[in-house]
Amino acid sequence: MPILTFKDVQDSRIPPALGLCPTDPRVAAITNESQMRLGTKGLFYGTIAKYLLAAYGGLITMPPELATIETVAINHTPIPYHDMLYEFLEYGFGTRSRDDVGTSGSPALGGTTGCYGIPEANYRGQFPTFRDLSPNTNAKKLILTCDLAVDVGITVTILGYDNSGNWIRTLQGATYVDGEVITLAQTPGTTSVNNFSNITGIQFAAQRSGQCWLYELDTVSSVTTLSGLYQWFETNPSYGRWLFPSINSPSSTSTCTLPAAWQQRWTQGQIPNPTTPCCATLVEVIGKKAFIPVVLPTDYLFIQNIPALKLMCQGVKKQEDGVSSADVGEAMAFQTMAIKELDDQLDTMLGSGRRMGMNIVGSSFPDGFPVETFV
Repeated sequence: MPILTFKDVQDSRIPPALGLCPTDPRVAAITNESQMRLGTKGLFYGTIAKYLLAAYGGLITMPPELATIETVAINHTPIPYHDMLYEFLEYGFGTRSRDDVGTSGSPALGGTTGCYGIPEANYRGQFPTFRDLSPNTNAKKLILTCDLAVDVGITVTILGYDNSGNWIRTLQGATYVDGEVITLAQTPGTTSVNNFSNITGIQFAAQRSGQCWLYELDTVSSVTTLSGLYQWFETNPSYGRWLFPSINSPSSTSTCTLPAAWQQRWTQGQIPNPTTPCCATLVEVIGKKAFIPVVLPTDYLFIQNIPALKLMCQGVKKQEDGVSSADVGEAMAFQTMAIKELDDQLDTMLGSGRRMGMNIVGSSFPDGFPVETFV
């Protein structure tokens, strides 16, 4: 099946069904809203993807293309994943933190038996960067740089705390507001005036034509470290982050010190040789794709089904134009038919010869850990 782009929408019967010309900007707006609505209704064809991510310090941060984890595996072994509330079960294992990541990890991964280091993934919330600023006490500034000249001059507001733990507020015009405003520039970029110890938010004033990078600058060592990479469509970036207590990997580029039982792991390509710097454990995930709006005809569609998009676009327009409860009911009927189209497509693409699988909750034979729900 060919991958659909926004041009397929423009060339379809969707614009006539909406009473619009194919090049009318409202076609893209309604298409994007329809994709956002349908994307939350299920795991449809084209809305999930398999990624191989590197974990440092027991943490992974989702790339902008992925919204969340649907299933995850370490060393080819599927593990459970949990939300924030799971750690607060009264008879569970308790809360976990990065301090719990160490050589006393899962026996299956080379550690020793213990409460911490259990093979699981724990949701840690949303973050505006893919890594935190380094925990050392050196003062740090931020550097922003962009690749295209057309993006030079776009402003970016960085929210966070300075190295004394004070919330940063700056004078912008005649008013003090949260954060510091930094203007994009090409290499070597623009350096912040304030020192930062923690970044809580990043706000771009506008979408860009290219991408830009955020670096941490250690003012003592003069070392720069990449902390964020932002695509053109990101204006308020936010990425899901997950903690893996069983992963023993450093959070910096220091030389690795790993248990002897890990020797076989790097011969299998699961982790780099521990005598080399910048070790990372590779984590396999199947994740739900993040919605990315279409703008240009060559942009790929999030929902890969023209009939479903047509029905959903009609439903959106009907809901906006309607004035009665009957109109709302008709709009919901369009949505129901759109979801039916997506379900039928998924059934076709999975194939009639597939077999259903089932996860059995029972003893954890490979590593000897108890099943969490029975603790």
